[in-house]
Order: sequence, then structure tokens, then C-alpha cells
Amino acid sequence: MTERGFVLWKSGNDEPIVARIAIAGDFLPAGKLELSPHSAWSDATSALAPHFEDVTTAFVNLECPIDTAGLTARKLVGLGQIVSAAPASLDYLGAIRSVAVGFANNHSYDFGAAGVERTRQALGHRNLVLVGAERSATSPPDVFVWSGPAAVRVGFWAAAKASHDLARSGSAGVEPATLRRAKRALALMKLHGARFSIALLHAGVLRTNRPDPADVRLMGSMARIGFDIVAASHSHRVSGSNLLDVAQTRPAFCFYGLGSIVSGYIASPIEREGLIVVAGLKACGGLASLEVRPVSLAASGFGEIPSEETGRAILSRFRQLSVEIADGSWKKLFYQEVSENLVKLYLRDARAAFRDSGIRGLARKTGRIRMRHLRRLTHGLFPR
Repeated sequence: MTERGFVLWKSGNDEPIVARIAIAGDFLPAGKLELSPHSAWSDATSALAPHFEDVTTAFVNLECPIDTAGLTARKLVGLGQIVSAAPASLDYLGAIRSVAVGFANNHSYDFGAAGVERTRQALGHRNLVLVGAERSATSPPDVFVWSGPAAVRVGFWAAAKASHDLARSGSAGVEPATLRRAKRALALMKLHGARFSIALLHAGVLRTNRPDPADVRLMGSMARIGFDIVAASHSHRVSGSNLLDVAQTRPAFCFYGLGSIVSGYIASPIEREGLIVVAGLKACGGLASLEVRPVSLAASGFGEIPSEETGRAILSRFRQLSVEIADGSWKKLFYQEVSENLVKLYLRDARAAFRDSGIRGLARKTGRIRMRHLRRLTHGLFPR
């Protein structure tokens, strides 16, 4: 344990750290957030600021479009929310030293392509770079390479599995989280001088802390081809991690659920937990240390440094989930959890779709049932 969290990995030499890169999960500045009266968004970081005091730059998932006033939202089918936020909310990201922001998720196109473009412009006005949208599946992936001190060059790529708006060959959309796109993204990063590469995926399953086995396989493959850190968010919950010994000179890490640092939509107390991964880099650009810092969402919805007791509980859950992933026991627990909720959730969604749009809405909802959901239900009901 350290004052902020605990060190997950450290290199065998004592080379000094010249830059620290923070990777966090969902930043969702919408819903039932409670910003203090007369406070600015940058002030809302104060309760979490010590976690970022030594951070050089941060990479998070922006979970909603920005500056959508006057735009028409798409029609919502079933349960869920259409979300958006004011440009002022981006001051929070500036206060935690963000330079690039992942925007590959299931809410990116809530206000269509115009909403994505408005978001890019709002970010640009604050010198923030949007990564992960507005490209077709045949275009080069959207990547960003950040130049730090000495030889530090960090590549950032954002992509999604959990989205209905994935880019296609003939139309722009959210960057798809596939191994083929990951290889192209990594090649582009290397071409632009990246010596350390990070993939932030919108992947995972709601209402469970355990990862989908398909996501575990995909993320492991991305780490093996060259990504140094592959992290996921979407479940709004903390999950475990895995160290892949892909080469004697290059460790690679997968984090299967980072939770949130800000969210106005919290369905259960366990969704108030989050993690910040901090990579300490050497002057040559390689990894010197990797630290995990716990986050707790206050009643306001804003992240804060938890009490010592709560912080230990979050990190204990993270370590236990990591043990499950290492020994393989997480799979059975994952399928049990998702199968218990899947039928009930689909029935609720179907009822909401019917109330909203009648038979047509119900047909649209039924048409969106995916084979992976049926496989999860089968695994849960008939475990092997």
C-alpha cells in the first residue's frame, strides 16, 4: 500500500520516473449530479485532486456528447437514457490534466453525427483531443500520440464493443474494438513515435463486476500484439486485472473494469467504486511502475478519495477479482450473474419499447437481441 493506493508492478531497476499517465473509466457529467452552488466544474475535482497531483496527463472515457442544445436526440428504444452535458463540464477534465479523451461508447451518437462534431469542437476549444469516433471502418483508426518529457511518447486509442453505433465500411461511427483495428491503431502509433501504447475500450457487462470471457480473450490478444495497457469501462463497476508475460522485456496489463470518476447515474452502491491506473514511465519511455488508486463516488456523483476503510475495501475487491481471473473461477460466476438478470431486463426493455412505440417499437427491440446475450443465458442456465 502507498498513501494513494498500492503498487501493482515495479521494474527491477531504480530508474527515475519522468512522467505519470493516469487511465480512468467513465466521466459521465449528466444525470443527478450535484454541483455545489457558485462552484465551477474545475472546483469539483478538489476531493479527488491528490490522486492527480503527480500525474502528467490523464486519459478517460467521456460518456456523453457535449453542447447539444438545439439538436434532436435519437429515439430511445426501451430503457436507458439519452445523455448530454454542457461545455463547462469539460473544465473538470482540464483540472485533472487530460489531453486526450476517449469517445468510443454507447452514448457517442445520442445526438447523431452533429452531436459528435459539437463534442469535438467543444473539446478543441479547451485543447482536448477527441479519440474514437467519426471514422469509417475502412479509414485509418483514430489515434493520438502524446509527447512527454525526454523520450516519452504515449499512444492513445479508444474503441468500443458495447455500442450500437460502430463504424462500418461505408459510414462513420464509433471505433470498433476488434483485433484487426487494434493492429492498425498500434502500427499508426508506432509510426508516430509511440513507445508506450494504451487502449481504452468500452466493454463489459452491466450489473456484474466480472468480465465477459470474450472480452478477456480480446483484451489479452491486444496486449500480446503490443499494447502495454488495455483497460475497459462500461459496467460502471470495478473488476480485476491480469499481468501478461508477453516478453521478458515488456510486461502488459489488462484491466477489465475501471468504474467511474464522475457519474450522475448510479444504479447501486457498488457502482460508486472506481479505479485510477497510474503508469510511471522512465526517460526511455518504458514502464517503471504501475499503481492502482481507489475512487469513491460521493452522494453528489463526483469522485473523491475514499476513507482508509472504504479504500481498502475497493482494493480488496479488485485483488479478489484478479485472483478469480487468474484461477479461472470468474467464468462460472459471470454467467450466473448475467443469466439471473438478462431475461428480466429484456422483459422490462420490451415493455418500455411497447409503451413508447407499440408493436413497431417492440419489433425494434426484439431485433436487437444479440447472439452473445443468448449465449450468456445458455451458459448460465446450463453450465458446463
